[in-house]
Amino acid sequence: MDDFRILVSESEVVPMVPSQSFRLVVFALLLVPSLAFAQAVPRYDAEGYCDQVADTVGGSYQIRNSCLQQEQSAYNGLKRTWSSISGRTSGYCDEVARSIGGSYVILETCIQQEQGAASSSPGFKY
Repeated sequence: MDDFRILVSESEVVPMVPSQSFRLVVFALLLVPSLAFAQAVPRYDAEGYCDQVADTVGGSYQIRNSCLQQEQSAYNGLKRTWSSISGRTSGYCDEVARSIGGSYVILETCIQQEQGAASSSPGFKY
């Protein structure tokens, strides 16, 4: 059987049993999808969201269709710019958008506002 070792410092090497290496491999594999997810626009149920919006005003087809067009436009814009959005901003705004049912319009607006706020931080004066 192979002898696995972990270099702890220049002078200390700790033997690693196969079960530890297995855990490290599993952990690394679990981490990879979360990194990939962070690089992709979140998936929301735009049709379900727009159905809910339309239902709040009596089930209007016009409201639903307009909502879907706005959601599609926001999603398309986010696809083009997603890789340039900081993880802090995208994570926060994803939570905001999900809290109201998952809206790309809310996500896009939140990101725009957060980026604006980050670039113009006012100071406090006495």
